[in-house]
Amino acid sequence: MPSFISVAENDLIGKVQEVSVKIGFRAAVVVPEATFNALRQLAYDADGVEGLLTFFVQKGVEYIRVNRYVGLLTLPDGTQLEILPKIGGISSRSALLTMLRYLQNGPFRTLSSAYTNATTLPLWDVFVTAFLDAVEQVIRQGIQKSYTDVDRNERFWKGKFQATRQQRDNAQHAERLAVTYDKLTANVPPNRIIKTTLQFLRQQRYHPSLQQRIRQLDWALDDIQVSESISDDLRAVKRASRLFARYEHVLRWAEALLGRRAYGVKPGQVAELSLLFPMERVFEDYVAYGIRRYWPDADAVTVQESTEHLINEHIGTPKFKLRPDILIRHDNRTFVLDTKWKELNGMERSGNYGIDQRDLYQLYAYGKKYKASDLFLIYPASQGFNQPLPVFDYDAETRLHVVPFDSANPLVKEVEKLAAYAFSYQ
Repeated sequence: MPSFISVAENDLIGKVQEVSVKIGFRAAVVVPEATFNALRQLAYDADGVEGLLTFFVQKGVEYIRVNRYVGLLTLPDGTQLEILPKIGGISSRSALLTMLRYLQNGPFRTLSSAYTNATTLPLWDVFVTAFLDAVEQVIRQGIQKSYTDVDRNERFWKGKFQATRQQRDNAQHAERLAVTYDKLTANVPPNRIIKTTLQFLRQQRYHPSLQQRIRQLDWALDDIQVSESISDDLRAVKRASRLFARYEHVLRWAEALLGRRAYGVKPGQVAELSLLFPMERVFEDYVAYGIRRYWPDADAVTVQESTEHLINEHIGTPKFKLRPDILIRHDNRTFVLDTKWKELNGMERSGNYGIDQRDLYQLYAYGKKYKASDLFLIYPASQGFNQPLPVFDYDAETRLHVVPFDSANPLVKEVEKLAAYAFSYQ
């Protein structure tokens, strides 16, 4: 089993050797020197992920801070670093898995409560288990087969005779016939992708029960070849999307596990066994999905609309598109909503609660250009921020509401609470 370290976003990582000799040590997690050095190298690496890790020295003590991303990062020595979201001083694997279910273009919609409540399993094991469950479902339904063209030299007539190839290849072999024919086979692109993923997973170290499941499913696809080109096979699947529709979830999992999707991180910048997510996008997609699905008039909701510009005209063209996260037009009213993954302190009025002034400028521009009188900044709920802040009045026509959104509550309940609050202002 690989070594496993769990940290929260913005936590500090230190070295074990420095605990007893340095005063004021405040790292949330301490790791062996070799692991620390690997993390420091990743922070320094020019090809590393910008904003993932930061190395610094404070009072002679070396630290590494994990920053913008959450998810799983595997180091060269096999150590798995799990980075969890943290709000109110509490990190939560369950909250991350719940929100990932609503990440656009990902496989995570299949994560049921059985997965999101699996708080003792490392993230990678949760993802692998979900993939294996999807593979088992495909196998139970029956492996997809398809006809493919086969060009062969046979000893009997089959299909269509190929005169040109016969003359070229079989001039000295009269007993052979150059023919082409259709063959029904399971060695088709989606099965090859699954086979390749299982082979990849067999090379990793897991709990024995998980390793056994991987081997059994790999054996069930024993007649399938591994993919020579995942990219080509993925393109082939997309071209024949109707034929392989029931494979959609399992192929999305395969694509993610093979590192073809990094959700904001370019492929090749981190180790293969890594799935990293910018927490801002995870929270944004989570809230947007809930509002699209549960707002009282879902048809009034648009996400990432960009019909307006900050500058109406410059040398004959508008400039600087404005793209609010969510726009709601309801009963002759317009609401603009923007999400921010940042912890606020509802009691810290003298410090402006921790709100970034740039966000206030941005919302004001949205309000004026989209003719919205009620603007909303949505932050994650925490112990210090569980009620809307007093309303901010930009002017007599434009109000800003800063409201919490609690991922621990059912999504429908949070949207209903937000709608009720919005409609209370006329």
